[in-house]
Amino acid sequence: MSFHFRRFALGGAAICLAYGAAPAFAADATQIADALVAAMGASGESKASYDSASASGDDVTITNLKVDGTDGSSITIPSVVIANAEPRSPGGFTASAISFDNASMQSEGNTITWATGSAADTTVPSPDEIKSKAKIRPFSHLDIGELTVSGGELPVPLTIASIGVGLDLDDQGLPRDFSLNVASINIPPEFIAGADSDFRELVQGLGYDSFVVNVLAEGGYETGQDRLTVRAFAIDVPEVGKFSLGGVISGVKASELADNASPDALANGKLEGLNIRFDNAGVVERALDMQAKMMGASREDVVAQLNGALPFMLNAINNPAFQEKVAKAGQAFLADPKSLTITASPAQPVGFQEIMGSAMTAPQTLPDTLAIDVTANN
Repeated sequence: MSFHFRRFALGGAAICLAYGAAPAFAADATQIADALVAAMGASGESKASYDSASASGDDVTITNLKVDGTDGSSITIPSVVIANAEPRSPGGFTASAISFDNASMQSEGNTITWATGSAADTTVPSPDEIKSKAKIRPFSHLDIGELTVSGGELPVPLTIASIGVGLDLDDQGLPRDFSLNVASINIPPEFIAGADSDFRELVQGLGYDSFVVNVLAEGGYETGQDRLTVRAFAIDVPEVGKFSLGGVISGVKASELADNASPDALANGKLEGLNIRFDNAGVVERALDMQAKMMGASREDVVAQLNGALPFMLNAINNPAFQEKVAKAGQAFLADPKSLTITASPAQPVGFQEIMGSAMTAPQTLPDTLAIDVTANN
């Protein structure tokens, strides 16, 4: 399944609408509506139109906004409400909020709809600014609620409760702070039934027939230090578990990563710290029970077998002290599967090139170089 949202002006249905904050004034509805249409068509890959525009004080309502992409995709929004709209001298306008509810988008045989959509502190740039890739924050926060994706290769509609995006840019247009929260991606039984046989058999063997997935990402970038901080990246699946990751990387220029200017941009980076954690919510017990059923044994028998084999499985690491640490954590987790945490806290930032070199030539040194710790149930 593929959705080429990027082919729409301003990066897609919601993003193209979500562009400032402004003082109150008597809005010129047609001027504001035309500025929005011009911005959407600035890339040359889409064309926008609307039926009418009206103003009530400094608020503008645009009816039946349509965007048609050159690839055959389209967006229809019955009503776009722009609060506190004010024209900008370079072109475009600012607004304290833009709402775009009850929208529908068609792309490559798929239909995407959402019940509510809004963006706060928005700025719609001029066509010239869009073409020159001017460094403008499009919004401070974007929220889309009750999404449904249907058609195409999907056996049944896929629903998402909400998507929230927070964004703050520095004076170079780089993400000083960012957040993404995707709540309740519902994966129904029909998706499992239509998956490849290996995955389907694994999921069914674990006793699952559907999933609800939540995704969270938060972080920021310090331009002066070329430091990227991932405060949290988490995938949480109720009755399965939660995988979370956080870390700090320095020496990486975000501008190079964003513009794809240097394929080796990450090679110059250094790891300052890393935290990886798994919180069990039932999948471990199910996996042990599935293995026990296959062996004709009990869960306790499987745990005992794994505990006995774990030290030998770790011999390949060739670092006795670290092997013992991992074995103890693994055995504690198997006995009472609550959480497993891996941290890397080097005394000084370690370059990725050094890490890769050690991984190839002397992997046994990495646990000490990176000060890796492994703990269970903390």
